[in-house]
Amino acid sequence: MKCPKCNSLNDKVVDSRQSKDGTVIRRRRECIDCGYRFTTYERFEEEKIIVKKKKGHTEPFKKEKIIRGIKLASKNRPVSEKQILEIADEIERFLIDEGKLIVDSTEIGDLVQEHLKRIDPISYIRFKSVYNQFKDLKDFEETIKEIEKELE
Repeated sequence: MKCPKCNSLNDKVVDSRQSKDGTVIRRRRECIDCGYRFTTYERFEEEKIIVKKKKGHTEPFKKEKIIRGIKLASKNRPVSEKQILEIADEIERFLIDEGKLIVDSTEIGDLVQEHLKRIDPISYIRFKSVYNQFKDLKDFEETIKEIEKELE
């Protein structure tokens, strides 16, 4: 580690402590050349997911967008804040576990729909109608029939 005072790369670790939640290690270091003591932090680097949008551009994955979409679809429905956060976490974890660091936005939308379909059919229909850009009542009817078949 480069000494912030003399820029030497020659140092030693004097003390290490782990954070309470175990996600960060604090290291107290001493420069061997000038004796200056400084602190560094070590944390794991999360994988960065890139989302390919329908129009071709890319942007960083933002779990907040999933949460916002689900909240809109499930407004005044029996879907709790905890369930919404769990869905967003599960989708992010799934993408990382599958090694999908570049993912189409349509795949994320499909994953949200799968989760909502199991939790609340009305929220699912609301989300799907916006996400798939329903054009008329026929689209709603087809979706409702699809859900009714699955419930039988």
